Amino acid sequence: LKTGEPDKDTLQKASVRPEVLKYVRFHIDSLIALQRIIIPISLSDYISGDLLVEDKFKLDSLVSVSDMFNARLHLGHKIGTLNNNMKWALYGERLDVALNFIAHVSMRGGMILFITTNRETMFAVERTAEECGQYSHVRRWQEGTLTNTRQLFGASVRLPDAIIFMNTLTSMTIPTVGVVDSNSDPAYLTYLVPANDDSPQSVDYLLRLFKEAIMRGKEARRKQSDN
Repeated sequence: LKTGEPDKDTLQKASVRPEVLKYVRFHIDSLIALQRIIIPISLSDYISGDLLVEDKFKLDSLVSVSDMFNARLHLGHKIGTLNNNMKWALYGERLDVALNFIAHVSMRGGMILFITTNRETMFAVERTAEECGQYSHVRRWQEGTLTNTRQLFGASVRLPDAIIFMNTLTSMTIPTVGVVDSNSDPAYLTYLVPANDDSPQSVDYLLRLFKEAIMRGKEARRKQSDN
C-alpha cells in the first residue's frame, strides 16, 4: 500500500502514543506514593513489577520483518481506500505490544476469546484457541452476546478478560486486540495490529504468535505457582 511519506506529526503519534504512556506511568507512581503515605491498602494485586519489565516473555525474538513479509502482513488495500484513522497506526511497533498484553492476561489466569466471522480462517482460529486452552466464537455474532447474557443464556456467564478479533466492545470495558487492515477504523480497539486480515497465510502467522504468547504466559503462571 503506497501512502506517501508520513509527516512529522504522524511519525510522532506512531510510537504507541508516548504521551499516554507517560500519563499512565505518572498516575501509577502517584498511586504508589499515596498508598505509602495515606492509604493502608495494597495495590500490589493490580500493579506488579512484572508490568514494568520490557519483553518479560521474550516475545520479541518470535517476530521478524522477513517472517512478516513472507506471511503477507504488509499487503493493504488499493490506493484511495485508506481509512484516515489508520494513518497514525501504520508506522511504529504494534504487534509486540499486543503479544505482551496477551501473555500478561494469560499469566494471570485470564480468559481470552478469539472472534472471527471469516469462513476462510474460522477453523484455524477455532483450532488455535483450543490448542492453547482458550475460547473462540467463529459463527454469526448474535447481538447482545456480551451485553445481555442473562436473557440469552439464562444464567450468569463469566465474560472474557480479553478479546482477540481476527477481523474487524467498548461498553463492556473488555480490552480488545484487533487485526485491522488499511481500510479499517481502529478507534474502538485497545491494542491494534495493522496487518492483512484477508489472507489465510497472514492470519495463520498471527495465530501462531498469539498462541505462543498465551502459552508463555501460562508457563510463567505455572512457575510462579511452583515457587
